[in-house]
Amino acid sequence: MLSAILFVGLVLGGIAAIPSIGLAISEGLWSIVAIDLLALGWVATLIFLPKLSFKARALHFLALIYLLGIWFLLKVGVTGLIYLLAFPVICSFLFPLREAVYALLLASTSLLLVGYFGDANLQLLGFEINALLRWVIITVNFSFISALMTVTCNVLIHRLEYALEAQQKVSASLQQEQESLRAANEELRLTVAAVARLNDIVMILADTEAPDSAYYLRIVLVNDAFERHTGYDSLEVLGKRPDFLAGPNTQPEELERIRYAVRQLEAVHVEMIVYTMGGNEFWLEADIIPLANDEGVYTHWVVTGRDISERKKSEEHIQRLAYFDVLTGLPNRRLLHDRLQSLLQAAHRSGMVSAVLYIDLDNFKLINDARGHVVGDALLKQVTQRLLHTLREVDTVARISGDEFVVLLANLSDEVRTGAHMALHVAEKIRLAMMQLFEVDGLQYSSTCSTGVTLLPRENQTADDILREADTAMYRAKSGGRNQVVFFETGMQSEIELRLTMERELSQAMDGGQLQMYIQSQVDRLGTPVGGELLMRWHHPQRGPISPAIFIPVAEESGMIIRLGDWVLRQGCLALNQLAGAGFLLSLSVNVSPRQFRQPDFVDKVRLVLAETRADPHHLIFEVTEGLLIDNLHDTIARMRELATLGIRFSIDDFGTGYSSFSYLKKLPLYELKIDKSFVQDTPGDKNDTAIVQSMLSMAEHLGLRVVAEGVETRDQADFLIANGCSCMQGYLFGRPMPLDAWIDLQRKVALQPAMPVISAPEKSLASTE
Repeated sequence: MLSAILFVGLVLGGIAAIPSIGLAISEGLWSIVAIDLLALGWVATLIFLPKLSFKARALHFLALIYLLGIWFLLKVGVTGLIYLLAFPVICSFLFPLREAVYALLLASTSLLLVGYFGDANLQLLGFEINALLRWVIITVNFSFISALMTVTCNVLIHRLEYALEAQQKVSASLQQEQESLRAANEELRLTVAAVARLNDIVMILADTEAPDSAYYLRIVLVNDAFERHTGYDSLEVLGKRPDFLAGPNTQPEELERIRYAVRQLEAVHVEMIVYTMGGNEFWLEADIIPLANDEGVYTHWVVTGRDISERKKSEEHIQRLAYFDVLTGLPNRRLLHDRLQSLLQAAHRSGMVSAVLYIDLDNFKLINDARGHVVGDALLKQVTQRLLHTLREVDTVARISGDEFVVLLANLSDEVRTGAHMALHVAEKIRLAMMQLFEVDGLQYSSTCSTGVTLLPRENQTADDILREADTAMYRAKSGGRNQVVFFETGMQSEIELRLTMERELSQAMDGGQLQMYIQSQVDRLGTPVGGELLMRWHHPQRGPISPAIFIPVAEESGMIIRLGDWVLRQGCLALNQLAGAGFLLSLSVNVSPRQFRQPDFVDKVRLVLAETRADPHHLIFEVTEGLLIDNLHDTIARMRELATLGIRFSIDDFGTGYSSFSYLKKLPLYELKIDKSFVQDTPGDKNDTAIVQSMLSMAEHLGLRVVAEGVETRDQADFLIANGCSCMQGYLFGRPMPLDAWIDLQRKVALQPAMPVISAPEKSLASTE
């Protein structure tokens, strides 16, 4: 502000000084010229010296005006009075009122003193008074006018300042509000853009009151995600009620929860099926929240949702994995148990008789092993379809293991006899349906079924009891010849308990030394022992000898066969050492179960036992069944060859009773075949068995395999075998199984007797086999 005043003063002063200087020059008043030029120079200096502070420049400017006023008062007169009047007025613009009053007092005092003592040329026309009184009157009038102007200007300036400050505050407030409004608009723009681009569906609904005072929610805003998921354009849905998204499969209970929440003005979380514009279903998870205005009145509802169809599919998949069989889609054991528990509880309340059918497919394992899992799976699917077509919709069919199914027949009758008759009728329908051939990839397969049936409810009967009873009846059907329907009887439970007791006692027998290995001789055509087979015997301390035909299947089913097999392997190696120590360099055969052979560490176990016992592996023969050769033949051959490198030889036990195939005979590192006693026992009287045995002997001769005929009990059988080239025989004709010590003693006694043939064969037979 001061710079502007100085600049204006310089310009106007320069304009006023031009005529003054010209006049002064013409009159020869060089002092006036000098003063004018000095004043103009002083002002110019103040303008172009910005380093001076505001106060210093203001004081310089006021001092210039004051000195000009004194000088002009002495030289000119009235002109000085003008400058002295301007001195306090300009001071009131630049400084507060107090400094302006001081300037006024200085100007008035200077006017009185300079005017009186300097005899300034200033007259009062019409007044003839002395000089002092004249200057007092001039000074008083000057002071009055000067004070009026000074105070007025100062007050106006300060009021203007206050007004400017107020205006600045208002302007700053307006600017701040504008900034806030701009920020709010930007935030709103970003919010709208963010909502529009959210992956979640957003709907804003307005509450409108209908004439009947029922609340209707109308759509006022939807985002892009809504349009993408539903296929509706925003303009199509604005103003509509959102119930157009519902459809036939939309859950009515979820819609009712929404209506209740709207009436109660509460937030709600729902998961429901909604529909696109094209009629396609998708699962929507939505949160619906009410919004109130400044008065607390709820006017809008915000719906945020997301498509959870993939999650629902995953949950459904997990549900199916947990409760349904993957292959057939039938309920699994877990869901069966839940439904059976519910059926049992309902039966106890109602008294209605229901039934459980436990179905096991006959010969399925043979088909699955021979033709592979693809054929087996296809057959199981066909079994499932036949079961479903045979039963009512209210019945339950479950698959609980590989080839085992369970059927729940609910509410058959209120009488036990009628219920049993109906259950038998359904079981027979199933049996007949399963007797029909199955066709897979153009080939036909036969797989009948064995079915166990039990009824419910009975007192203190549990779901586990029911399944156990039906399972027991099914095993009775299998042991009775298969393809049968058997009802559970109380006595069957005793058999199961006896079987469990045998499992427990067999485990104790292995620990208690009740098991023993017996040897049965294998002899040549002259009856001379050329080898032996080690057979396991169990002498129970209370029940006496227990047949292997009884306890070996128990060991197989319980898994103890692996532990038994390891024990037999060690006993076989120790027996070889004992025979060698007694002077008998014979080969010994030990049976190896498929389950034991397939153990990952079986070869390592064999190496370890051979190393620990130092038995000669070249005299050790592993007898395996044909069932071992069906599943995973490639790995089986590799393991057999690995064992063969140790010196161990292999024999096919019970040859001809299983899945016989010439192809594996060429591939496997075999040493011998053992003809099953079922073929030997009817020779030579039965033409069929005779032909089969002759074929086996001929085939083995061409393949370079040794043959051992099992179950030789008569001289006619032995003569027939010798006549047809059988090099080794085993059976009761040559000796029953006995402990190894007893066998060694017997062989020593035989060696002391005169040499004589054990078997008398026709001369032709002896000659032909030499």
